[in-house]
Amino acid sequence: MKIPQYIGLVLLAGLVTNSCQKVTPGYLSQQIRYTDNPIQIARGIVTETNPVDADGSSAPVTYELLDVRDSATGKHADAIYANHQRYVFISQFDPAIDSTIELLNSVRKLVNEPCFDFNVHTGAFTFYSTTDSVPLGTYTYDVKATNESGSRIYKDVGRFTLYDGLPYENDGAACAWFQDGTTTSGDIATPQMKIERLSTNGYRVILKVEDQNGTPFKPSNNEYIERGDRSSFRTFARFHPLTVTDTALICDFELTPFPIIQGAQGYTIYYRIPGNIARIDPGITPAGTRTYSVNPRFTFRLWQGGTYLVTIHLPKVTRDPI
Repeated sequence: MKIPQYIGLVLLAGLVTNSCQKVTPGYLSQQIRYTDNPIQIARGIVTETNPVDADGSSAPVTYELLDVRDSATGKHADAIYANHQRYVFISQFDPAIDSTIELLNSVRKLVNEPCFDFNVHTGAFTFYSTTDSVPLGTYTYDVKATNESGSRIYKDVGRFTLYDGLPYENDGAACAWFQDGTTTSGDIATPQMKIERLSTNGYRVILKVEDQNGTPFKPSNNEYIERGDRSSFRTFARFHPLTVTDTALICDFELTPFPIIQGAQGYTIYYRIPGNIARIDPGITPAGTRTYSVNPRFTFRLWQGGTYLVTIHLPKVTRDPI
């Protein structure tokens, strides 16, 4: 037998032998971790965290939350696991279609569960609005990971901190004048938008637009009107019609955040106050006539339920119907 042929037969025999050996199980890292640690969670606001970093562990990996403890005491966090009532969706929710209470209730149900869910496939948490019933502080948790190579427990693998954040987002306001019958326009002084949470009860927002003296314009008298090509407060009133009073527009909402959907201009609300209702201070418009409308716009979102008062204060503008 020639030597090259002999060597080839030896290599082939080795390959056959190796192919019969059991394949080594997958890899499960000792360094599985949460990169955003500690995770910051604003109480009362729905928050989904980032998934765990599996550090190259062989997929699929499943995760089990073993315990959550109060970091200050080291004791099991009973408050985290306590049940509270909240809604969960039981089928697909489309805010553009499910725009009545009847349709909304057909895709959700009331449950009595802890303030969080833990995703066994990603290791991520989802915290719900019922965290507003959980004490402030930092909590430590343990996780078990399992894949084809077995299981490993990660003690004190991560922490999350519950803190009180603002229950709303104030993105500011602006105001422009337009000359009647033209596209000629300019800026009026920047309005002040004040958001007050009057109560933690209910799901209501009260919108008031007032002049520089604090006098409210009367929506019941159409003293500020919608602009046909722009979103208005009514655009975002999905489940209940607006209530119109002499001093405010009132919207009862059902879901947070509010607004839950965007309009053509995002979440911005636009209105127009006709020139026969509002007088603009001298020196702002080209002429001192009442042929200029006042056009405020403003953007806000509410992250938690409650009763809110949103006040738009317009400087350089006086309510003066003629």
